[in-house]
Amino acid sequence: MKLTKPKLKQIIKESLEDEYKEKLLQIFKAGNHEQAIELSKQVGMEDFLVGADLEGANLSGVDLSGFDLEVANLYGANLKGANLKGAGPSRADLRRANLKGANLEGANLKGANLSGADLRFANLSGANLTRANLYYADLEDANLTRANLTRANLYYADLEGVNLKGANLEDANLKDACLAGVRDDEDTIWPEGYAPWS
Repeated sequence: MKLTKPKLKQIIKESLEDEYKEKLLQIFKAGNHEQAIELSKQVGMEDFLVGADLEGANLSGVDLSGFDLEVANLYGANLKGANLKGAGPSRADLRRANLKGANLEGANLKGANLSGADLRFANLSGANLTRANLYYADLEDANLTRANLTRANLYYADLEGVNLKGANLEDANLKDACLAGVRDDEDTIWPEGYAPWS
């Protein structure tokens, strides 16, 4: 089959993009986060972290606002205080990740696995947590105002449920969410008219 000039240009372009994304990821993994992020913005490749293997990475305080982290492996990653505002880690593996104090406002966490994650004091206001797996996560003092928790799993069969002590769930969508055994206290704010144990 003879390649047309436009087809050949497309193949070369895709090959160069793949190579550039790999280079950006190498820079990022080497700890030069700001440099990789700035370069990715300059060349319009903010999706270089899609599907990236960042298991155990130290991303404490890193600004990843608006970045696409779909299906990324962030198992055990340190994202303490990181800015993920408006980011898209949908279907990402965030098991046992440290997200303490992280800003996840408006983040797309649909289908993400956050089991065992430390989300204490995290800002999840307006976040999409539809079908997210939050069993055994620690959400103490987390801000979940207006968060969408439709069909989210906050239940763990053999251990105590998710820690929601002091969490703010005002105006959160809890439709069909599994909340069996969750731990709350007098400081937990539930959506108006919601009776978790009725």
